[in-house]
Amino acid sequence: MNYQHVIYQKRDHVGYITLNRPEALNAYNVQMMHELADVWRSFGADSEMRVAVITGMGRGFCAGLDMKESAAGIRGVAETIPFTPRRSGVFKPVICAVNGLCVGGGFHLVLDSDITICSDQAIFFDAHVTVGAVSHREIIGLSRRIGYTNALRIGLMGGQERLSAQRAYELGIVTEVIPHEKLLTHSEELAKKINLNAPLALEGTVKSMWRSLNLGLEDALKLSSEIADKNFATEDYREGPRAFSEKRKPQWKGC
Repeated sequence: MNYQHVIYQKRDHVGYITLNRPEALNAYNVQMMHELADVWRSFGADSEMRVAVITGMGRGFCAGLDMKESAAGIRGVAETIPFTPRRSGVFKPVICAVNGLCVGGGFHLVLDSDITICSDQAIFFDAHVTVGAVSHREIIGLSRRIGYTNALRIGLMGGQERLSAQRAYELGIVTEVIPHEKLLTHSEELAKKINLNAPLALEGTVKSMWRSLNLGLEDALKLSSEIADKNFATEDYREGPRAFSEKRKPQWKGC
């Protein structure tokens, strides 16, 4: 599939995904959402791809849903498109590198990622109530990361209060603030470090965490044990201890 609004590159077991509507601050339109859904399907099905890095082109990361298309009534359609990794059933590690403005629906990609970092030029806010819409998915997702009161404040303040990169770090929306010119280099370094680990174990770890979110403690522990048990039967599980005892780097096969 040829993409108009997304750039997808593969390099050294890492999939680099760039939102590419800089003239619209990378706001979603239906075409972009379908392209993202296709990228996540491709990334998830490709055994050579182990980690994804997603960022935006230009001065914006993602300005949420394109208001021109929203006015035309695409919202209902948009909610049926699996344009994020978890909605697509992908549980490989995802690094989100927020390079600039992140507004409203842009939080979907932030919250569906496993490690989120940002440029020191990044700005975060949720403008739903400012344009007459209810903020629901975004602040519910945020509440699981930064708590009920902090998330609700973001939802209620709308476009009247914008979070700096430092404030986003203090709240726990991101784990690091990086000088703008070093953001992508640092993202690549993180991906390379993650890739030193066993790919199936990485995927199992992500899946265990995400699927436990809606469960009580006992059910979550049971589910995580089932996922871990499946990993015990893999060649990579045997390769890890073998490489350690032989004092060499493991050769992961992803099986």
